[in-house]
Amino acid sequence: MEKIQVIDITIRDIFQSVEPKFINKKILNRIIEQLCKIQFDFFEVLGGSSFEKMIESSTGLTPFEIIYEIKNKNPQLRLQALIGAKNLVGLEVYPNNVIKKFIKKCCQNGIEKFKVYDSLNDIENFKYTVSEIIENGAKCQGTLIYDDLEPNEFYISQIDKLLSIGCSSICIKDVESTLTPVNAYRLFKDLTSYFSNEFYLSAYNLRGMQVINYYNACMGGASGIDISFIPSSYNDLSPTIFPFLLSIKNTDYYTEIEYAKLLEVFQWIKTNLYPLIKNELLYSRFIYSNKNQNLLPKWLLSNINKQLEEIGESSKIDIVLDEVLKIKNEIGNPSLATPIGQIIGSQAILNTIISDKRWEITNDEIKKLISGYYGKLPREINSQILQEQLFSTQVQFETQNNIFEQCKEELKDLSEKDEDILCYVFFPEKTLKFLKRKRYEYAADIIDNKKQFFFQHEQQEMPVPSFLDNSKAAKLKDIDLQKLRDITNLVETSNIDEIKLEIDGIKIEINKKSLQQKSYSVKEKQDKSIKSKNILDKDLGYEKENTLNSPKTEYEFEDINKDKKIVEIKSPIVGVFYSSPSPGAEPFVVVGSKVKKGDTLCIIEAMKLMNKINSDYDGTISEILVKNEDAVEYDQTLMKIIIE
Repeated sequence: MEKIQVIDITIRDIFQSVEPKFINKKILNRIIEQLCKIQFDFFEVLGGSSFEKMIESSTGLTPFEIIYEIKNKNPQLRLQALIGAKNLVGLEVYPNNVIKKFIKKCCQNGIEKFKVYDSLNDIENFKYTVSEIIENGAKCQGTLIYDDLEPNEFYISQIDKLLSIGCSSICIKDVESTLTPVNAYRLFKDLTSYFSNEFYLSAYNLRGMQVINYYNACMGGASGIDISFIPSSYNDLSPTIFPFLLSIKNTDYYTEIEYAKLLEVFQWIKTNLYPLIKNELLYSRFIYSNKNQNLLPKWLLSNINKQLEEIGESSKIDIVLDEVLKIKNEIGNPSLATPIGQIIGSQAILNTIISDKRWEITNDEIKKLISGYYGKLPREINSQILQEQLFSTQVQFETQNNIFEQCKEELKDLSEKDEDILCYVFFPEKTLKFLKRKRYEYAADIIDNKKQFFFQHEQQEMPVPSFLDNSKAAKLKDIDLQKLRDITNLVETSNIDEIKLEIDGIKIEINKKSLQQKSYSVKEKQDKSIKSKNILDKDLGYEKENTLNSPKTEYEFEDINKDKKIVEIKSPIVGVFYSSPSPGAEPFVVVGSKVKKGDTLCIIEAMKLMNKINSDYDGTISEILVKNEDAVEYDQTLMKIIIE
């Protein structure tokens, strides 16, 4: 009898499928308590968008702290993480110092094995990450994205290279649901005949073939599979672990999973978590087609569907999906794994919904992909697209090697922990909100009006009251809280501006200005001496950035007199308006700012891509018509410039 290893990915799937606000520390602990009843071989706790969702959750813990929480309470659990070779858990290509710190912190908090993939299957991208994993004493499972256009000899060649750089096992990941049962058997039969290492399969159930693919892979020699209690399809009624266990009954294969415990845990999850799963049914012809064409991963389908809902174009889902596959074929047929899937999905919406014609508007990310920034594309790029439409000139991009140090400097007033800084590197805005919530958590227990206090400090850039200094938090727990409440109320309701006192050996300063909401008039903001500045293509302010071709930005002219004209800057895309390169940073421009042709005026976010809007003119900003983080429509006027 040969054992089949079962890797449970329920934890990361829960964070990806349930609204983060519903997942608190208590719920997380109960989930882990249930899963511990089953003898899975590994628990995959990170992967996909789960890292980002953990930051947004109500646990009050960073993803690293969640890993530690799980491992500390359940030392017997073996934890693994699914990460990109260069993009790790984010959407960018990160420098080696970030990769080094990320791997180290994951290992310190409890990760024993990393499942490492590259969306382009470029072996060069694996090398440094694999070496760091080995250096930290963890195991590395090299992961290849399945490509149905490649023969089995391709996988043998790539696997040989992965094993030579230190990978101890191999996983084939069917991101686009193109693996068929007969090919699953043949592929794993060839691999296990050629190598003595362990091979695993990770597949989705979007077309209902997950069980039969897993069965045939195991019959061909696969050592293990991924399983989740959260359905990976839009029409699943139960997880595929049950039919899989039934399929290997009376064969020479077995698992160590106890069926009765499995059923017990499933009933608990179905009762307590299924009602919280986001309902995103997509009745697309792509899912139910009898053609074995590439199918977008569930997360990308959801992402595109959500974006189309926001702009009122849900009915055009199939047009956009058609365009995704068309772009994919035109630019060398890369896989739709993260971050390539996000890049192509965003461009597909630009090509079909926003622009009057295909490739009228392009962004930096697609240029980076074509130029080799993310790695070597698997096939040739369509020559017409390359030469006539997009890339007639060579585009150069460089990785921002000092991003960790810059983030550390920006975050110094909130945290000095490497784990927090890493979160900020990947998802700055969400990490900033998370750290503010964490910082004022104790204050919320002191102030009577808890919700009002929390809301003020989450929404404003407010100075921290001195009595909330984190370094004093432990000692403050011993203070007479009622006494502190009374004093705080006194300051807030009287004409006293500031009071300094000592309670139980702790010196406290309460300043009315720090407790009241800051308010700046538009004129006060305009009077500030703020110079407009350009930002690097990869400024660390937001999750992603790109530059829309500036000639495509809409302008309308208005006569002032015979000597002056005003140009209206209009949004070329539906999205969110950002006035500055990063949270808390100075805005690019304010009323009165002098700008030159090529200067960045603002950023419009769409599909998590940050599109820089640049000026085509020299002039002076005369009016700004939207506020930071406002949702803007296509062709909406953002600001006006007096042309010089």
